[in-house]
Amino acid sequence: MVKPGARLVSSNLVGVDRRRRIVEETLHLKEIDGRLRRKLRLRSLLLPQERLPGAVCSLVDSRQWSGSYYHWFLDCLPRLIAAEHHSQRHGEPTRLIVPANLNRWQAQSLNLLAIPTERLISHRSVGRGGLRVERLIAFVAHRWQRLGGAPFDAASPWAIRWLIDQLSAAVPPSGDSAPRRLYLSRRGVATRQVANEEAVMALLKPHGFAAIRSEQLSLSEQIALFREATHIVAPHGASLTNLLHMRQGSVLELFQEGHGVRPDFFQLAMINQLDYHHALCPSSGPEMHCVIPTQVIEDFLALTL
Repeated sequence: MVKPGARLVSSNLVGVDRRRRIVEETLHLKEIDGRLRRKLRLRSLLLPQERLPGAVCSLVDSRQWSGSYYHWFLDCLPRLIAAEHHSQRHGEPTRLIVPANLNRWQAQSLNLLAIPTERLISHRSVGRGGLRVERLIAFVAHRWQRLGGAPFDAASPWAIRWLIDQLSAAVPPSGDSAPRRLYLSRRGVATRQVANEEAVMALLKPHGFAAIRSEQLSLSEQIALFREATHIVAPHGASLTNLLHMRQGSVLELFQEGHGVRPDFFQLAMINQLDYHHALCPSSGPEMHCVIPTQVIEDFLALTL
């Protein structure tokens, strides 16, 4: 979608077109309060703080969640589909508004997708009048299919497949020494750790499982590792975003009581035709550290090995 002369207003860069209509594709919420809509429209009437020539696409998440590994890959990067389509069709490189301080894996993902740094615009304060964009390139977040009545969390297999193919093509095959059975540890994360991780690994290690902490690996290393994996056991968390790259095998996702059971990684598993299993584990305290019943691990092993 191309919106000539649109504004990007508020700190979250919500689009407003020349007819003062909200550009819904720049939102991640199916509905926003009517008062907020009016406020955003009114801001688009003010003098713009800055004008951006050419075609521009914003990768900034309207909920400010783009710093999350999951939301960057599943909500933000799919917007590149529209940006790249416009560039190819019109021969005009689309510039991208990105978070002001790109973290390591965000920068690595843009590098793997062959996005040159000269196309990046650092997100900054835009003032009350926002930014006026000569051509705003917008693409509906794949998890919000507003015209089809799908639930908010419904994922688009087509958008996911595009992202998988683009990233995978940039990463060479891993060596034969890489482990194929993985346990994804949350030991380095403040919340939702596995309190009995040693007991869990005592069951998994004899079957060839290796414990890994995804945050210690580069993005290319994660893609190569998951692409060859055959078994994944993991507490619910961002590391499971790497199911994007898994091509075969079985997954056991362990949810923590109090945090909720969500369909996000189930959908990724179904898109990649994986054998998916899950269990709800007791947790305690504000950090929601959980204890995984050993029977859950034993049942998974019996079913999948």
